[in-house]
Amino acid sequence: MAASFLDEWLDARADARYNLGESGIANIRLDQIIPAEYLSDRLAHLDFEHNDTRGSRDLREEIARLYDHADADNVLVTAGITEALLVYLMDRRMPGSNVVVLTPAFHNLYDLPDVLGYEVRRIALSFESNFSLPVDDIVSVCDSHTRAVLLTTPGNPMGTVFSSDEILNLADRLNSLDCDIVLDEQYRLLPYEDGVERLTSMANCSDRIVGLGSAGKCYGTVGLRVGWAVSTPARLASMNAIKALTSHAVCKLNDSICVSLLRDGRHIIAANQATVRTNSKALEQFVSENNTMLSMVPPAAGTVAFPFLNAGLSSIDFGEKLYRDHDVLILPGEAFDMPGFFRVRLGLPVEEFITALERIQLTLDDMRT
Repeated sequence: MAASFLDEWLDARADARYNLGESGIANIRLDQIIPAEYLSDRLAHLDFEHNDTRGSRDLREEIARLYDHADADNVLVTAGITEALLVYLMDRRMPGSNVVVLTPAFHNLYDLPDVLGYEVRRIALSFESNFSLPVDDIVSVCDSHTRAVLLTTPGNPMGTVFSSDEILNLADRLNSLDCDIVLDEQYRLLPYEDGVERLTSMANCSDRIVGLGSAGKCYGTVGLRVGWAVSTPARLASMNAIKALTSHAVCKLNDSICVSLLRDGRHIIAANQATVRTNSKALEQFVSENNTMLSMVPPAAGTVAFPFLNAGLSSIDFGEKLYRDHDVLILPGEAFDMPGFFRVRLGLPVEEFITALERIQLTLDDMRT
């Protein structure tokens, strides 16, 4: 399996001073989760025996508090959200199975099922319709062999959000099939609306709606590698039997750190929410001021946005010029089979983000001449 355009592009330019190409918050340190004076008390007693393959009860209880339709028995802890998706797909696979994936999306949503032998049926979201959920189009391509519709909300790379009503409507329309709706909700803890702590999740409100989440992107802890699936106990038991053959269990150390993060890290999320809200507003204003060259569906949550270069400009050429001349990294839309678009990371510290926009302005001015 060849490396993706996304990985190759970002890896080759990882030294950029202003990294707008990645998709998360700037990563934090351990002492921002557990103050240094408490590290020994919290962690020194841990041993390296195998952890519970489901994740510790404490961690599963903390994760369940993020959902309206779950308790600890509805949570399976995994090595990041990718493993959650992997063991789900392995559990559901049967001869002739297919999945429906909405694009643009992060490439693992279609690469993983493809590698596992699923037929992957892609449905393109429309920029002209603000990347809204095309319920009729989804239903039209589902059949008796469709095992899942994979939805990312908030979207990556667009930052758009599908409403609870839309998801429930889709679930109702697919009720006669052996088909789940799988929600990749990596960014749901970073809504932009003031006073909203997190987006509502429909995970586990029915047996057919599975939620996938992670502590990585929203908290700035991608190296912690703690993700999860939220579903029925029966579904999770079947997935856990497969997980026991892969990562087996998340390390007790990571598990314990994540308990502290979810239990005591509200200040971290609040700061990150303030950052992405401020940067999102700044980007919207920037696009408006450059509306002859840029357009965008404004993101509603999360850490990414997806502007479009008007007048047929090349996003690869734009990205190369930004990196070469101004030390700014963006991700061209070719990473999502969407040439002309480019992904922007909203998770940089505000001052750095504003400086990066100023450098993008210089590039746009050069391209006008």
